[in-house]
Amino acid sequence: MYKQFGMKNSAYTWLPKFEGDYALGYNQEGKSYEKDKDNEARSASTLETTLDDYTAFVETLLQGKGLKKTLRDEMFKPQIRLRSVNQFGPLSRKDTSAYDAISLSYGLGWGLLKSPYGWGAFKEGHGDGFQHYCIVFPEIGTGIIIMTNSDNGESIFKDLLETTIGDEYTPWKWENYIPYNNKLVQK
Repeated sequence: MYKQFGMKNSAYTWLPKFEGDYALGYNQEGKSYEKDKDNEARSASTLETTLDDYTAFVETLLQGKGLKKTLRDEMFKPQIRLRSVNQFGPLSRKDTSAYDAISLSYGLGWGLLKSPYGWGAFKEGHGDGFQHYCIVFPEIGTGIIIMTNSDNGESIFKDLLETTIGDEYTPWKWENYIPYNNKLVQK
């Protein structure tokens, strides 16, 4: 399956070929975690990949290759409207209207938001020492992939998104991406 998207170094389980070239994740104090190599495959959370492979996947998907058009359209169509205060934690069970302006939703496998750039599709990744974010705006042909190997990674996402692609629409409070220079405390 991965090859149809141009992915040569990706799998949902650890492969022996990864042994010679992998990144370690780091905690908030800068100490490395031991590499987790014994995960059972879970489609939502165990993808081992490289920046080159993930870029190839996103480019292929945006170009409409690798999937039937009807399936691709369903992926990027709102399936579930999101109204929670936060994505995770106790506030994920409390509703708000704070994200109505961007029609925050889930498609199939992607979070979705509406912006002046058209619909944006985003995907996050979280694990011990690894924090990632990808958002694409297919209508204007722009996006960004951010991959970090630090538990501090999410604290730079808001600034990177705004500076690099003018994305002021990602719901950083909902995703709990508290900027490094912000003293905001979630309640």
